[in-house]
Amino acid sequence: MSRKEMTPKQWSDEFQEFMSARETEPPQNLSIGILARIRADLSPAAWLVFSKMALIHSVVGTMVLLFCPQFGITILPGMGLMALFMRFGETACMVGCGAVFLGSSALAASFFLRPEEVKVIRKNKLLQLSSLAMLSIGVFICLGASMVATLGLAWVIGSVVGGLATLELGWIIRSRFRRRIIHGI
Repeated sequence: MSRKEMTPKQWSDEFQEFMSARETEPPQNLSIGILARIRADLSPAAWLVFSKMALIHSVVGTMVLLFCPQFGITILPGMGLMALFMRFGETACMVGCGAVFLGSSALAASFFLRPEEVKVIRKNKLLQLSSLAMLSIGVFICLGASMVATLGLAWVIGSVVGGLATLELGWIIRSRFRRRIIHGI
């Protein structure tokens, strides 16, 4: 007889049999291992989250170079978004390009990383985003970009502010979407 064909009495008897069964404890090393895994999943290490964020940034940042050449480093010919930003001056252009560059990566990270990992980034957001900005500047210099210190500083400020804003925007969108799915709100 299949489970679908069981009568309520049979279900009750089977449940009572289950409840009266002798308790068995799982092996201690298994319990410790499971709890350690849960702890690691719920509290990921900041350096591990940063490495994932850096990987996302390298992919997204490379794609952004298609649209906004940073310090003259570009994949496609043309000025892209830089032409739009230059209407407001060199400093505004560097702030805008930095905001687009790191902001795109922060937005992508807020969607692709697990919620626990995004929380770690949000907890250390200034440190993590400013580190990514400085690493990016270092990569640009290694690739041969020349820059004026004040414009480089404007780029760093724009990238950190853009990263902070889009990280929070992505978190808000993700939280509302999850609330709507889970709670129907």
